[in-house]
Amino acid sequence: MFVARRLIGVGLVVAVAAPLWGQDANGQDKTLVQEDSRLNSVYQQRVAQLRADPKGLTALRKQERDWIMQRDQQCGKDAGCLTQATKAHADYFETQVKQNDPAAKAGSPIPEMIRGQWMVKKVLPTKTIACWDQKQADAMIGTELEYKADSLRWKTTTVRNLGSTAATVEAKQFAEDNSGRGSQSSQVDFSQLGIATPTVQQITIEHPDVTIQDGSAGGSMEMPGDVVMMKDSDRLVFSVCNVYFEADRAGKP
Repeated sequence: MFVARRLIGVGLVVAVAAPLWGQDANGQDKTLVQEDSRLNSVYQQRVAQLRADPKGLTALRKQERDWIMQRDQQCGKDAGCLTQATKAHADYFETQVKQNDPAAKAGSPIPEMIRGQWMVKKVLPTKTIACWDQKQADAMIGTELEYKADSLRWKTTTVRNLGSTAATVEAKQFAEDNSGRGSQSSQVDFSQLGIATPTVQQITIEHPDVTIQDGSAGGSMEMPGDVVMMKDSDRLVFSVCNVYFEADRAGKP
């Protein structure tokens, strides 16, 4: 996911409402308590949106269980790590609630620089903690992404564009945003992704939430390709479940 909504933060992937170690509020960092409360509130809003979608709700709850295991592994009882992860996931859910509001309207079109068809070519080896195994990651190879001004398609799943943004991402900031603080946390930087330039363009596409039941996505609630970095004009990088992939523009060798 290169920004908080995928979250990426400390290498975690999806936000959930889960208790933070059952400590008394007086023993917790004030910011952690505030972010935990915000996360629980916005998570319940997302649950309410999925009441009429049993499959989506089931997938959301599975993602919650997976996230709890990853959070425990990466953060332990480190209040700083917990605060960072909780804030990123609360931000993610706020975005999801907004995107899935029936009143949401289309925003900026998807930039011309990525419009067209792209083929996923390879998995990029990174030092990340992923929620996919090798088989699930390999199943992405050879699948197709297609960008139009008003939509994004991966294989047979299409989502409408609610607004897209383009931003410059610096190498140092990317490494800080996508790597954890502990020795056992995810660590990823431009060099691992094969990016030699000091900055890249990152495209973020907002869209309604989607549950992908396709076997190669393992029932993921992430839409492949909704956040990408332009390696060059014919290659882009994106992540799903904290696994990084490279895609080439269709028709290029």
